[in-house]
Amino acid sequence: MSSILHGGRLAATRKDVVNFISSVEEDKRIAQATVLVNEAHVIALAKAKAISLGDARRLIAILREIEKYVPFRRGVEDVHVLIEEHVTKRAGRNVGGQLHLGKSRNDQVATAIRMALRHDMLEISNLLILLERELLQLARKHVRSLFPGYTHLQPAQPITFAHYLLAIGDSLLRDNQRVVEVYKRINTSPMGAAALAGTSVNLDRAFVARLLGFEGIIENTLDAVGSRDFVLEALSVCAITALDISRMVQDIIFYSSADVGLIDIPDEFASTSSIMPQKKNPDPLEIVRARCAHVVGNFSSAGMTMHALPSGYNLDFQEITPLLWQSVDTLKSCLRILSQLIPEFKLKKSIADRRDLQFTAATEVANALVKAGKLPFRSAHHAVGEAVTLALEQGKTLRELTPEDWKHVLGTTPNKKTLASITEMLNLSKHVQTYRTRGSPNPKQVEQMIKLRERRMQVLIRQNADIEARVRSSMLKLHGASRNI
Repeated sequence: MSSILHGGRLAATRKDVVNFISSVEEDKRIAQATVLVNEAHVIALAKAKAISLGDARRLIAILREIEKYVPFRRGVEDVHVLIEEHVTKRAGRNVGGQLHLGKSRNDQVATAIRMALRHDMLEISNLLILLERELLQLARKHVRSLFPGYTHLQPAQPITFAHYLLAIGDSLLRDNQRVVEVYKRINTSPMGAAALAGTSVNLDRAFVARLLGFEGIIENTLDAVGSRDFVLEALSVCAITALDISRMVQDIIFYSSADVGLIDIPDEFASTSSIMPQKKNPDPLEIVRARCAHVVGNFSSAGMTMHALPSGYNLDFQEITPLLWQSVDTLKSCLRILSQLIPEFKLKKSIADRRDLQFTAATEVANALVKAGKLPFRSAHHAVGEAVTLALEQGKTLRELTPEDWKHVLGTTPNKKTLASITEMLNLSKHVQTYRTRGSPNPKQVEQMIKLRERRMQVLIRQNADIEARVRSSMLKLHGASRNI
């Protein structure tokens, strides 16, 4: 146990107990933020005339020395007492003992976590933008490249590869919107709440918040130290993003399998079997899929840890923080590998030439019968279903059925207009151009969607740049205030 906590209410804690409850290894993640919090707090103490300028100068000088590197060691509970212990050894007990005036580890740790986490959330946002950019660039190359849309893992309707890529990209844009939203709630300061009831020291909480780059404070002091919903929300955003990524990865694994054969994964993102020389395994994608499951599991574990905790600070909080860091790091690594993989995708043989995918035109053939043949949709649906059965029995595609075959399923001889409409729908290259609804695979619609999403991405880029600039500005203000002291 740290020497600065000895000799008061309790005798020394056993070393094995200290090691059991210690978070000092995990706290390396928030070490620099913790030092910055202490600097801002000392400036606030001096501003409130709670400590002398001389003591403030000595404390800040030592804190600035260890800002980039905190001297870690085992045998202490956490980074907070480690820093205080180091400062006290350097400044002496009379000066070092002033560092913790008016604050607690409770408000300090919550503040440091928020400072480290906001950096991670911005990094995740920027990585999502990078992945979105790669998807849009690839989509531009495949606005007219035919691709099967699936439901129930069965070929359903013809779309374009660009349309599929935009669907993936749109889910990532929503993920990014969630990241931006949670950032706003993360970026509020608990400092000055102390253990739970604030302090009689006249600290300017809003001033400290500004020095640390926060947009405001968490006003209620009990809520400030006793809540971790910002951690749960960040974990939930990571989990939702991981779910979206894992679905995309599963698609790629499926589309690239030898028997489906729609996409080719480059060799550098695959491996082979130790025994089967013909194999090309999508190992990196399978690892992404598995690690995304860990991210989802971390959210569940943190939620259960928080379940029914009493108000105020509990050391249980300490156990959810490593889950947070693991999730953000895992998500970032997955986004990086996917951003490198997406540009390397190659489409294989066009679905227009694949007999097994010709039946995806069936829905629009039914629609053609409704419009040209004046049939009710359900009757048209039934007739096209019979036509599919007939074609399969004869080893044909719908395109190879004769007028007599259509007469058989329709119960009447189709007129030239009806046959022409059927023929047009069975030409898959023209098929996608007949879609009329907004957001459809029609190449004109896809091109408009790409332009719109590029504009949205630019807005996100500017927002993130502004946020990063504000945080950098606050750090300059903090160091400027330190120099003034």
